[in-house]
Amino acid sequence: MADGAAKPELEKKSWADVEEEEEEAKAAAAAASSSSAAPTEQEVEAQAKQIEALSLSVPDDDGGAPEGPSLVDDSDDSQIQAVTSGDTVYESATTFEDLNLTPELLKGLRDEMGFSRPSKIQAITLPMILTPPYKDLVAQAHNGSGKTTCFVLGMLSRVDPNRKVPQAICICPTRELAQQNKSVLMRMGKFTGITCACAIPLAKKDYVPISRMPPVTDQVVIGTFWDAHEVDCQ
Repeated sequence: MADGAAKPELEKKSWADVEEEEEEAKAAAAAASSSSAAPTEQEVEAQAKQIEALSLSVPDDDGGAPEGPSLVDDSDDSQIQAVTSGDTVYESATTFEDLNLTPELLKGLRDEMGFSRPSKIQAITLPMILTPPYKDLVAQAHNGSGKTTCFVLGMLSRVDPNRKVPQAICICPTRELAQQNKSVLMRMGKFTGITCACAIPLAKKDYVPISRMPPVTDQVVIGTFWDAHEVDCQ
């Protein structure tokens, strides 16, 4: 989510915006040269893009213009409930400050990630992840709902940056997802001094036996399983 103070960033044009403006300029030039001519295919396409863009804009709770792209799990159809474990009662977080995060993590969330408040899945699960006694947790939500932030923030808040040894391991089903999660962690933890190693299978020509690898000093290791057919473990 974009912070209210960072509204000017929303005016940055993506390649899609530039393409749409070029189409609109061409359509305007054609209309000026022949005002009585029927709409061209480019004009129709430009109008369709405008209608599609408007259909993706969702007003905020006050009925005004949205500050940024809405999250999938922020829809009214989302049904997420808090649960209790033993004598511990978990309450949803309305702000990131409610989670008692370090100033470095709060700075990363706002300055690097552009988050202003937790999404629904984050508001429910982060208090469970960050509040002792720590319990196993299974959470499910749509793509784009903020699940990555939940476990990445959990790892960043639990490791000690002064200890140069692995303290958290994140196992992903694919190499691409492992690399993506590492990228998110490094952005979110930019001001913490926490480092991350990406452990993914290497090609045969780049394979190095574990006995020859230097010790891992990163606090977080994110990777995927080794494929037996890709490397010669002997």
